[in-house]
Amino acid sequence: MSSSLPSRPNLEWLRKTAKQRLAELRKTDPGAKLADAQRAVAREYGFPSWRKLKAHVEAPQPSPDQIVKGFFELVGRGRIDDVRTVLDAAPQFVHAVGPHPFWGGRPQALHVAIETGRRELFDLLLERGADVNGRNEQYDHWSPLMLTMQRNRIEMRDELLRRGARIGLVEALMMGDDARVEQERELPATVPNGGSLLAFARTTHAIDRLIALGASTMAKDRWGTTPIESLSRLGERGTPLVRHLIARGVPAAPKEYARLGDLETLATMYENDPAVARLDAVMMAAVDFRHHALVEWLLAHGGNVNARTDAQSRQTALHSAAWNGDLRMVEMLVAAGADPSLIDEEHKTTPLVWAEVSADVTNNPRCNEVAEFLRRPTADRAP
Repeated sequence: MSSSLPSRPNLEWLRKTAKQRLAELRKTDPGAKLADAQRAVAREYGFPSWRKLKAHVEAPQPSPDQIVKGFFELVGRGRIDDVRTVLDAAPQFVHAVGPHPFWGGRPQALHVAIETGRRELFDLLLERGADVNGRNEQYDHWSPLMLTMQRNRIEMRDELLRRGARIGLVEALMMGDDARVEQERELPATVPNGGSLLAFARTTHAIDRLIALGASTMAKDRWGTTPIESLSRLGERGTPLVRHLIARGVPAAPKEYARLGDLETLATMYENDPAVARLDAVMMAAVDFRHHALVEWLLAHGGNVNARTDAQSRQTALHSAAWNGDLRMVEMLVAAGADPSLIDEEHKTTPLVWAEVSADVTNNPRCNEVAEFLRRPTADRAP
């Protein structure tokens, strides 16, 4: 059985060890050479040669952040056996804070399990002592409970509540708990994402109460997103909230109506200004939120089939549809002339790669269907 190297092996220490081993060898074999002793030391530590051992010791060692990020990636990709092995050897990793394996911020493993929909990992982490309230300061103050509601992980939400997860004002807003919101007499100093609390309102009553307390209707968060834009990203759930803000005098851009799939309003806008249908932001919003009929209308009225987002990775509409696992949208865009060979500006990859990565990262099997379609030769891509 091989011995384990010290946690921080030093080449000079290994050389001294080899010289000591040489002295021992020469007691029984006067002709022993240093190379024999070095080989013996290497094999003791599980390496076939001194050269291999030396290369291992001299290789750059991962930083603590890199180690934590690697653990989080195991969680995000659903590698439960590997995660269990890590926690058996180093239980403290369940409390670690570190770089997100797939995007920005510094979450904990429980955050990653919720985001990627890994229920078995979620249960394992709680079993091993993960804090249901999380350490959220470095993750834009997003608690695990907030993430379960934002990602619609109902069973995970209920489990966190059963285990006593704390319900603060933001959590109450996202739960639609108007009674709890009504008790507030002032706004908190810290808002997740650094924007306006209105972005987290889920009832019209909450919107009115927050505005009465002084919440800004126009403040942008650190992503440059206004409250009405955030609420429009809720899709159908956000429609009455967006309408309520509009009724209170908050302006809405065409892209907000596109997220809601409001073809009637966009058609009226088009009559006044046909350029509305050609805006990349409008096409991207309609694709992102899977409004197939609206995308068909936009394409018929001059919409850009290769539209790009003006933020994030500057991905195309086809990238977004592929990431969503929206095969119908992908087929529609390709049939209209979308170019599957275009790459995004951050990752330098095609929509096919986005579908493949999303299948793994978001745990969405529909992305595999999209990837299969995009792998076909051009002539075979007819729906």
